[in-house]
Amino acid sequence: MGQATVEAPATRQARRRRLPVVPQIWLVAGGGWVGRIVQVVAQLLVVRILTDHLGVEGYGVFALLASLATWFTLSDLGVGVSLQNHISERRASGADTGSLVISASLLAIAACGFVTLLVALTGPLLARFILGDFGFLSPGHKLLVFYAMAFPGIGTALGSLLYRVWFAQHRGYLSNLMPAAGTILGTLGVWIASRTHIEPALSWSVSLFYAPIALLPIFGLGITLARLARLHRPSMELAKTVLRRALRFWLFGIIAATVLQVDFIIMAKVLSARDIVIYSIATRVFGLVFFVYNALLMGLWPMCSEAVAGGRWEEVNRMVRKYVALGAVFVILSGCAIEVTKPWIIATLAPSSRLAIPGSIVVLLTIYYVLRVWTDTFSTVIQSINHLNVLWIALPFQATFSVTFQVLGARWLGLEGMILGLILCFLLTTSWILPLAIHRLSAASPTAEA
Repeated sequence: MGQATVEAPATRQARRRRLPVVPQIWLVAGGGWVGRIVQVVAQLLVVRILTDHLGVEGYGVFALLASLATWFTLSDLGVGVSLQNHISERRASGADTGSLVISASLLAIAACGFVTLLVALTGPLLARFILGDFGFLSPGHKLLVFYAMAFPGIGTALGSLLYRVWFAQHRGYLSNLMPAAGTILGTLGVWIASRTHIEPALSWSVSLFYAPIALLPIFGLGITLARLARLHRPSMELAKTVLRRALRFWLFGIIAATVLQVDFIIMAKVLSARDIVIYSIATRVFGLVFFVYNALLMGLWPMCSEAVAGGRWEEVNRMVRKYVALGAVFVILSGCAIEVTKPWIIATLAPSSRLAIPGSIVVLLTIYYVLRVWTDTFSTVIQSINHLNVLWIALPFQATFSVTFQVLGARWLGLEGMILGLILCFLLTTSWILPLAIHRLSAASPTAEA
């Protein structure tokens, strides 16, 4: 038998240097694409399971509750976003982040505990307001199904702190793969509930879908904190520093949710359950498209934080131009593909509903998501450098326009009018205010590259 050849360390190092290096943003985005695709496919499978099991009205309730998820991600009072930016800044200067993570996590635990108590006390009122127009649900069932979504939603907000840490460490692919695993488990739970006919079916379906999405990151966060606690201790000064910035992000999140997350509530009050299901299916399919781009944005966030901290504004501007162009082209091509395949989409996802997606809805959503590519990219840059003043100016107006135009549009023109209202609130505000702000910031920076 021949003797094994031992590779010299210098040879190994040289070979590693010759290997192609994958840009970090594409590694994060790649994990994001896999994770997001798995999530959206699983959610689309849930559409099929629940429309068959619960009917159009039952799935309409599920879709309405799903739209509230973003509101519950605010339960950490903005601590997660603040923590991510603080970690990026410390990484740029080579400082340690262990005590920072522990201090921020304790803040988030306290915040989510307070929100849990508040939701428990106000649940009957909230359930009656949100689900009041679904007459087939009793008052007790409305409260039960609301809690089935609300409490896991708060847990997801707490667990998402782990995702923010991973994003700041340029390991965002993990932050997309773990929610995908939770969504797979949740979809499996919904399928089991449909097969066993456990009652009440709607409440069990909601809780089984959202519980794994919350429990997995909470478990991961617990492991991370236990490991960090061996060498680090919480700091009151660090907690105050995180909280000061967090509250600004939290208020911003509330206003942003008023822009983006009132559509289903408005539909529940103005339109029919069939409109809710059509909109839910269409936006979930488009969501698969936008999630692909959003994965890029999550990878772009820490890179912008570090580039601006180093005075490299031209690098930020190049990235923005590149990814906006890529995103817009991708959305337009995807919109064309959705229009061609929409009969197959309905036949696959909700054959028992006998619904159809109008071509006007596909066109309007394509325009809307192109606008989202544009505005979300500039918004990501602004948030990554903590320059929120422009958002404080733009978003209150956009939130007011959003609610007003969506309500009026829904009443006058139905579902198409509601989407037109969404488009109009972007065109009148953030679509031009945010790019102008970035241009002025980069031009005024004393360390910006020529």
